[in-house]
Amino acid sequence: MVKKSVMSLVLMGVLGVGFVGAETLATVTFPAPQDTPTKGKHHRKHKEAPAKPEVVDITESDFDPIKQRNPNFDFDKLKPEQKQALLEQAINNLLIEREAKKEKLDETAEFAKRMEAYKKQLLVETWAKRQAEVIGKEEIPEAKLKQYYEANKAQFVQQEAHARHILVKTEADAKRVISELNKVPKNKVEQEFIGIANKESIDPNTKNTKNGGDLGKFQKNQMAPEFSNAVFSLKPGGYTRTPVKTEYGYHVIYLISKNEPKTPTFEQAKQTIAGIIKEHKFQEYVKGELEKLRKHVQIHMAKE
Repeated sequence: MVKKSVMSLVLMGVLGVGFVGAETLATVTFPAPQDTPTKGKHHRKHKEAPAKPEVVDITESDFDPIKQRNPNFDFDKLKPEQKQALLEQAINNLLIEREAKKEKLDETAEFAKRMEAYKKQLLVETWAKRQAEVIGKEEIPEAKLKQYYEANKAQFVQQEAHARHILVKTEADAKRVISELNKVPKNKVEQEFIGIANKESIDPNTKNTKNGGDLGKFQKNQMAPEFSNAVFSLKPGGYTRTPVKTEYGYHVIYLISKNEPKTPTFEQAKQTIAGIIKEHKFQEYVKGELEKLRKHVQIHMAKE
């Protein structure tokens, strides 16, 4: 796994635009608790009417944690299987929440301590979000946008590649894989690569799907720099002759295809540039505020 984002969170990459109102998405019916019948001569023999079940609705508010991570969350724009997966997770959460309350876990000292820690973190995030929103509304002069574009044009070059990789734990393992590929005729290298990937790669995606290490198509900036540099230096049909080390382990990479690099025009890149400048401005603002605040406090690391 080499993509910068957490690719296992598939849903995060397909969330749409806009968040609709608190619509009821599903209804969960729980059987109402029934009294244990009293034994003895006074016990009624006729059947009692069944107790009405408790009905609990699941609405979009139950997906607030996802919304907080991705403001563009829109349940209606998900694929049917993604909707179902989210609903199943919401039902599971609801069931566990009910059991936790029955066990009065929300009244424990541990719960109170963790809630206090969460409140502190939420305050930090809310403060940062508010500052970011203010900076986000600012207009960046056209001249400044153009200046950034000209000075960083190479940063906006777009090139897409389609590659496979084999991820192993050690450099020795990677060298052994490369040695095996070196013995195969050129027209059979990809087939051999797929076989080795399915058998030996420790990439979770490959292990689960047996997809031959297929990473799909990606832009250069979507991957770790050392991985991308290796990929885009290859020719289609070629593979890396030395192991590529990343934080995940050692990779052997096979390039299926890549297109010609394209540099977007200033107009095409303008919105991206505005976002980059605002992000830099936000980081500098936070840094400056922290420097000012630190001048008024003396930090003492106290033991609990």
